[in-house]
Amino acid sequence: MSKILVFGHQNPDNDAVMSAVVLAQLLNQVEFNGCTYEARALGPLPAESAKLLADAGLPEPMLLDAIEPAAEGEDPQQVILTDHNEPGQSVAGLANAQIVGVVDHHRFGDFTTAAPLTIVAMPWGSSCTVVAKLFEVLGQELTDTQAKLLLSAMMTDTLMLKSPTTTDVDRATAAKLGEQLGVDPVKFGMEVFLSRPSGSFTPEQMVGNDIKLFEVAGKQLLIGQYETVDKTRALGMIPEIREAMRAYQAQKGADGIVLCITDIMEEGSQVLLEGDTAAAQKGLKIEDVADGVWCPGVLSRKKQVAAPILAAN
Repeated sequence: MSKILVFGHQNPDNDAVMSAVVLAQLLNQVEFNGCTYEARALGPLPAESAKLLADAGLPEPMLLDAIEPAAEGEDPQQVILTDHNEPGQSVAGLANAQIVGVVDHHRFGDFTTAAPLTIVAMPWGSSCTVVAKLFEVLGQELTDTQAKLLLSAMMTDTLMLKSPTTTDVDRATAAKLGEQLGVDPVKFGMEVFLSRPSGSFTPEQMVGNDIKLFEVAGKQLLIGQYETVDKTRALGMIPEIREAMRAYQAQKGADGIVLCITDIMEEGSQVLLEGDTAAAQKGLKIEDVADGVWCPGVLSRKKQVAAPILAAN
């Protein structure tokens, strides 16, 4: 019986964590393809994820640093990717693995496999919405714990259903899970969001806790997002945040870095740029100014930041 590792992207957010945890549970429940499935994480868990799992009495996924080449005569490690598919956002040594499945809600970029695989990718607001739908497809009922974990990630990933990535499927699924749990989805989501220790985030955490690497016009561009209910503290730390951006860019060997300080109450983002960000400036139609540029209505990195940058280049 093969053990298949299930994991989200580097610098995991709540959607990356919960999609891996609950998908692994589902696949084990139905004994999918006669294999066992184990959730892993590619970095420290966000505070809200750690709290939710602890409250549920569930262990945190073990950290996965890298996948090593298979020993001679052995098959490569089989993996399922959730909430991502691009190698630059995945585990070190992904080329040593056999990708047997993807469950995602992002674009596909630089993605190839040597063998056929199962892909479930929908243009919805959260990978956990996709996982919730898979319970229906496979004829399984969600436990209250599973419903709570999935709903938490749906709410944080869609910014309480405010993000332009939110679809009618997300809204309907959130309503259904909220009814099962006896909670208002948006109020529940705000409680989850506020469990983050946002008042104590350092500039380094603001930059590195939720950041992804993209290949744009032959260059490597990091795009990060720091979400808050009040951007005032962050705006008072812009010199320190810019220093942290430069340090993170150097550490990763990227050409440029973009950081969106997203205020979910004011529904917009202050966008900071460092390094070679000509592609980002072109796509977002902004300039690099010291205090950053306020972009009203910009809440989604995927749809409103990464997508226009990639489309313009």
